[in-house]
Amino acid sequence: MLLGLLSFGCTKKEEPQAPAVQASAPAAPELKVLATVNGDPITLAEFQERFNRAGIKPEKEAEEQVKEDFLNRIIERKMLVTEAQRRRIKVGLPEINQRIEAMRHEQGKDIKETLSGMGIDFEKWKSDLWEDMMIEKLFARDLNRPVHVSAAEVRKYYQENIQDFERPEQVRVRQIVLATEQEAAKVLEQVQAGADFATLARQKSTAPEAEEGGDLGYFAMGEMPGEFNVVFGMAKGGVSGVVKSAYGYHIFKLEDKRKAGRLSLEAATKEITEKIKQQKQDARYKQWIQELRARTKFVVNYEALR
Repeated sequence: MLLGLLSFGCTKKEEPQAPAVQASAPAAPELKVLATVNGDPITLAEFQERFNRAGIKPEKEAEEQVKEDFLNRIIERKMLVTEAQRRRIKVGLPEINQRIEAMRHEQGKDIKETLSGMGIDFEKWKSDLWEDMMIEKLFARDLNRPVHVSAAEVRKYYQENIQDFERPEQVRVRQIVLATEQEAAKVLEQVQAGADFATLARQKSTAPEAEEGGDLGYFAMGEMPGEFNVVFGMAKGGVSGVVKSAYGYHIFKLEDKRKAGRLSLEAATKEITEKIKQQKQDARYKQWIQELRARTKFVVNYEALR
């Protein structure tokens, strides 16, 4: 869900006091209004249903704050969906069904059956999905424009944050992980006899990166479990013996070494460009959401949650 975009804690407003109601006859949840967004109400019944469906079970001492935060999220969604509708954005049933089919294909499971097993109503979940897709389209229309970063901006960022580009010694390593020491010893014999390490990793390794030929990428001392430190004393192209860890029995091959030093501007350009892009996108979003919020009328009654 696209939730948690804003905080309304600093703009609490309470609804005008309703006529007194006798303690023996409290307002029904479907009639009790917690908030309005441009006059559109959010009832206690809607809040309770969404809160329960989200499966949130807060500790007693945190329950009040958690519920306030969740109400804020519902308000945020309603504000964004309302804006999407005002902009005449539409999401039809064929689009929703297409998204559900794509999810089913990706997960290899029937979505309706999965939700049923979790105690979630399929039609209410579809309604949430419709909201998500409406908000996605709104964001795509207003925010997903290309962001340009100039060479001068990259150079300025590099000069002002030069300490961030100091790098420790790094190694690039492949590994093969086996369940038993006997299996690992046999595979090590094959490696020592000239078998291709990456191919054996794909065929034999039980580790997640097996499909990439056991490639762990670059890492520095201390970024991996202690057993991996053996590779820092190896020569480039070298192969370790069998190394035992909590994950199994490892065989390492050292593919490359990077000396400690400062990353050059040229080498850091891609990383810096992505950081500046993200900063610009964040600033664009912040301005956009503030403008949307400024033209939205909120009334929030947090006391009604209690």
